[in-house]
Amino acid sequence: MKRFDLRQIMRDAHRTYKYVGKKQGKTFGEVLKSTWKLAKLNVTMQEELARQQEERNNKMFTPVKAEKVTFKAEWSDCYNSNSRGYLGSQYCGD
Repeated sequence: MKRFDLRQIMRDAHRTYKYVGKKQGKTFGEVLKSTWKLAKLNVTMQEELARQQEERNNKMFTPVKAEKVTFKAEWSDCYNSNSRGYLGSQYCGD
C-alpha cells in the first residue's frame, strides 16, 4: 500500500478550508475527504504519467529499419512545357 504524506494532506486541507471551504459553506470533514481523494488521484496520475513516459521512451529509442529512398525525377518534373529551345523560351533582354 502506498504511504501518503499525512502532513502535506493536512496542510492542504487546512489551507483549502481556510480560503475556499468556509466561503462555500463546507465543513472541515468534507474538505478533508476531498483532499484525501485528491491525494489518491495524484498518486494514480503520477503512476500513469510514469508509465506513459516509459512507453514513449521505449518507442523513441527502438531502432527503426532505414528504408533506401530512390527518387527518379522525370524530365517533366524538372522542366515545364515552355522549357524547350534556346534559353528555354525565356526572355533574354533584347
